[in-house]
Amino acid sequence: QDEFGGWTRFGLVALITICLSLLNYTGLEIVGKASLLVCVIAMSPFVLMTIIGAPHVVPSRWLQMPEVPEDGTDLFDDDFQTSPGPLPLLGFAGILWRPFMNNMFWNLNSFDNAASFAGETTDVKKTYPRGIFIGLIMTVVFYIVPLMVAVGATDYTQSEWVDGHLGAVAVDIGGSWLGAWTIFAAGISNLALFEAELSA
Repeated sequence: QDEFGGWTRFGLVALITICLSLLNYTGLEIVGKASLLVCVIAMSPFVLMTIIGAPHVVPSRWLQMPEVPEDGTDLFDDDFQTSPGPLPLLGFAGILWRPFMNNMFWNLNSFDNAASFAGETTDVKKTYPRGIFIGLIMTVVFYIVPLMVAVGATDYTQSEWVDGHLGAVAVDIGGSWLGAWTIFAAGISNLALFEAELSA
């Protein structure tokens, strides 16, 4: 029997949801300031991992092709990813297109929600496009640069890259403190995502 389940889990989740909803209810200004603080906390371990790991990068690791099974299904433990669909499972250059496209859409999710804040923005025609452009550039940079360092500074195989693996990579690059900070950052960024979705 899982000790953290049933009414205990329900009560804790409900309490967290109510507290975050009350924060959101106070107004977008406080949510915006809290989101900036969370952004700094969530991005800082990746900035440190990039700085600490950059000297240890072996560029040839970026060009290593993954060992892809014939049908590609061994890479996933989720039947949805390997079920029949309109896109072939394996495509050009051995890329698993269905999961790749799913991840691309997921990682760029919520850019459309920014329109919900247009009423709170001064000079929308100038500020809004500039904010979206800066946000897109930051998203791409904060995904690609730490991943290039993580792949280049460690010697993991593709099969070892599973959910939460950046925490293990951070431990290898900077030590257990950086790994713990990375996992904490992932958790707190989910709180910010909840606030942003609630605001929209």
